[in-house]
Amino acid sequence: MLTKELTYKKAFEIKNNGLKQKNAKRDFLLKSLYAENKRLAEIDNEMSSIGAQLALTALSGNSEKIALLNKRSKVLSAEKSAILKRAGIGDTAYDCSLCQDTGYVGGKICDCVKKIAAKVILEDLNRQMPLDECTFEKFDLNYYSKDGENARKRMTSILKLCKEYVNGFNPEKAENLLFMGSPGLGKTHLTLAIVSGVVEKGFMAFYGPAENLFNLVSTERFSGENKGSYEAMLDCDLLVIDDLGTELSTEFSKSVFYNLINSRLLSKKPTVINTNLTMKEIADRYGERIASRLIGNFNANKFLGVDIRQQKFLQENRGI
Repeated sequence: MLTKELTYKKAFEIKNNGLKQKNAKRDFLLKSLYAENKRLAEIDNEMSSIGAQLALTALSGNSEKIALLNKRSKVLSAEKSAILKRAGIGDTAYDCSLCQDTGYVGGKICDCVKKIAAKVILEDLNRQMPLDECTFEKFDLNYYSKDGENARKRMTSILKLCKEYVNGFNPEKAENLLFMGSPGLGKTHLTLAIVSGVVEKGFMAFYGPAENLFNLVSTERFSGENKGSYEAMLDCDLLVIDDLGTELSTEFSKSVFYNLINSRLLSKKPTVINTNLTMKEIADRYGERIASRLIGNFNANKFLGVDIRQQKFLQENRGI
């Protein structure tokens, strides 16, 4: 997963390369036109001369001559514009009129760069997980039975919660979510749908299976090559830990998990976690300190139903 710094670095590179290509194309067309039409060079030379004369005349205070020079400059400028227009060469067509493709407006990063950053993140995530398949629209409630523990009603409610979470996402106010339940009930599906939705709104999300995230921190810590992954997990707008409990349980991984959760709680940054573990299993595996923080600070939602992967397998192999 890319860090915030790397993501925006890549986004600005894309933005700058686009502007360079536009300018290079326009420069090539201008160079070709100047080679064909000698009048353009004559206009430029005369306008340059007028500029020098205006500077000297301004010192003398000769307002009549200044007016004549300005009038001639406007005539030359109009003539040049007409030549360029006939050749189909206009001003640089910026993708963003607000920042003129510089990436900044009033000293702040422009929304157009944030949108590019979102695409960069989603492309990176797509290489890890099937985001296109894990959308709210493709979350099929028909796999949840209306009988027994009323799984359909529960899952309809959880789906609604996830949609509202994305629609109203604010990193300063969003709550922490904990998805619990047996394997194959759609926890990862909805988790990824949340990630996609939050990123598409221009926020920075850091996602990964628990095993990958903790291994990443371990590798950077003990290799001496800090790429900022741990800091990115702490500082991102939304941290998403998938499949908690599948990672190798070590004192280091427990420490990383505790510090991540505790630090983000203190800084009031939201975290979404999904796990196959029960709360008792979480307490046994990670200790009471972590279990207590999850119970007291996370909106826990238990997924109900029958393993969807098994249901799909049976449907696809019916009659074999």
